[in-house]
Amino acid sequence: MLFARFKAIYTHKFASAYSTPDEVKLAKREWAIALKGFQEPLLAYAVERTKETYAWPPTISEFLKLINTAYKAYGLIDPRSAYKEACACRVDPLTFRWSHPAVYFAGADTGWYKIKSEEERVTWPLFEQAYLNIIDRVIAGERLSVPQVVMIEDKHTLDVSELAQQIAEQLGMEEDAIAPLLYYTQKTQGSGIRQRYRELSQAKLIELGFHGRLPN
Repeated sequence: MLFARFKAIYTHKFASAYSTPDEVKLAKREWAIALKGFQEPLLAYAVERTKETYAWPPTISEFLKLINTAYKAYGLIDPRSAYKEACACRVDPLTFRWSHPAVYFAGADTGWYKIKSEEERVTWPLFEQAYLNIIDRVIAGERLSVPQVVMIEDKHTLDVSELAQQIAEQLGMEEDAIAPLLYYTQKTQGSGIRQRYRELSQAKLIELGFHGRLPN
């Protein structure tokens, strides 16, 4: 389909660029590899920009640059930039100022704890696929918004049982399943180890669908 568009747009110039059937076949293969995973609306947008930008059929590199402008047209950033943003903000995702909510939801679908603890070779493919799926929804017209933070009162003397009950009710889970995630409260107030355990618990609860913030 893409080559048919190029042929219609560039006529004899396209024929000059790919003069033999073998050249066309080889070129189609390389383009298919380069454009794998890109949604049709992004490709269509890039083709329209191609007509305005290039007098001759674009190279793969030139076309990929136009696709990046297509992301911007929808208020998005490219998948790789989105992944880097998610990695930088994985500790407290509900309060970070995201470039677009799609990045938050892709990170949530991938798993914030996984992004923090696993190697890039594991998390990048998962995040990329999640982000591309969410891009489909954005292009289709869905409006996304990051869940609002619901603050939990940080009492001087923390009632862990009450906190576990409150979270369990919000998630529709048993208190026994929540209690291990509040282990951090047994550590010294203000200590680094308490903060690290709290961050891990916060990330896990977000994966479970909890939109509140754990007290320090």
